[in-house]
Amino acid sequence: MATGLCGGLTPRPGAEGGSGGTTGTDRMGAAMATVPTRTSAATAGSPSGDVVGTAGVAPTLAVAPAVLRAGAAPRIMPVAEARSARSARSVPVTARPLTPTPTSSAPALPALVPPSPAVPVPGSVGLEGLVRLYLAGRPGHVSVAVFDAVAGTTVAVTDPAAVGYEMASSVKLDILTALVRDAGPTGTLTARQRTLARKMISVSDNDAANALWRDAGAAAGMSVFFAQLGMVATQADTGGHWGLTRTTAADQLAVLRAVAYPGVLLAGQREVIAGLLRTVILSQRWGLTGGVPSGVAVELKNGWLRRGDGGWVITSLAHVHGAGRDYVMAVYTKDGPSRAAGIATVQGLSALAWNAAAVSPTPG
Repeated sequence: MATGLCGGLTPRPGAEGGSGGTTGTDRMGAAMATVPTRTSAATAGSPSGDVVGTAGVAPTLAVAPAVLRAGAAPRIMPVAEARSARSARSVPVTARPLTPTPTSSAPALPALVPPSPAVPVPGSVGLEGLVRLYLAGRPGHVSVAVFDAVAGTTVAVTDPAAVGYEMASSVKLDILTALVRDAGPTGTLTARQRTLARKMISVSDNDAANALWRDAGAAAGMSVFFAQLGMVATQADTGGHWGLTRTTAADQLAVLRAVAYPGVLLAGQREVIAGLLRTVILSQRWGLTGGVPSGVAVELKNGWLRRGDGGWVITSLAHVHGAGRDYVMAVYTKDGPSRAAGIATVQGLSALAWNAAAVSPTPG
C-alpha cells in the first residue's frame, strides 16, 4: 500500500497528509510518502503510479550571485573553479522569512540557495538563459514558467526527459478555481464548500480536497476544465488520486493568469480565490517567496510528495505583485534527492525571477 503526503494517497497509520489520515493535513513535517512506478500492479485504493526519470544532471556551468543584484552582469565558470571561488567571496540574498509558526510541527526550511560564483558572460543572457544555467547545476528534473504582466512576456523551460510532472497539492488551486468559476458571478460557494475550501488551501487538508475533487466532477470534470483553459499537457489522474494529475509549468500559467488577471474569471470570482491563497499558513509559505522582499504580496499554493523510487516531487504556484513588479510563476520538480533540495531549487528560481522581473514606471 502506498502512502502519501499531499497527493490524496493513503497514509501510514498516524501519518499526516493523506486521504483518511488523522488530520488530512499536508505538512512539511509529515511522514514520508511513496508512489509506485507505472509498472507496479495497481490495487484498490493505491495510486496508479508514474514514470521514473533519471536521477539528475552533472553540473557543468554555474550562475553568479551577481545576477541576483540589479544591474550586475551575469557570470559563468566551470564548476570546479566556481567551488574554489566560493570560499573567497559570498553575496547575501535577502529572502522572505521562512520560519514556521510556533504551533506548527514542520521543521525549519532551507534558506535560499543562490547560484554559485562564476566568470563574465554577455549581460543580455536574459531570464531564460539564467534559468537554464542555474538548472544545469541542480538535481532532478524541472519545469518552470513565468508570465511577466508588466513586460507582457512569458519564459518557459521544461526538462523533456521527464514525462509529465505530478501536481501533488498544487492541484488544489485548480480544483478551487474550477469550483469558483462554476459558482456564479460572485464565485460564492456553498457553506459546506467554503469550509472545505479554507481547509484545503490554508493547511492543505487532503480530506477536504477529496470532497471538493468529487464536487468538481473528479477526473472527468477537471479534464473539461483543463481543456477549456487550453491546458493540453495536463492529464487528470483517473484512479481518484488527484495529486498524481500530471502537468507542466507552462500549462499551469493558464490557471494562474485566470486567477490573477481579468479575462477568464470575473473580479468577484478572482477575489474569492486570491483571498483563500492569502490564508496559507506560514510554515507552508516557502518556494516562490524565495528572494522576494517583505511587503510584496505572494499568493501561493505548494505541494510535495515522495515517489516510490525515493525521488521527491516539489511544486509551487504563485502570483507575486508589489514594488512595481507583477508576475505569475509555476515550478515543478521531480526525482530530486531530498525535500530540501527541491525547495532550494524552487527558491533559487524564485530569486532569479524576482530580480529579472520588469518594474513598472509607476509602481502601485
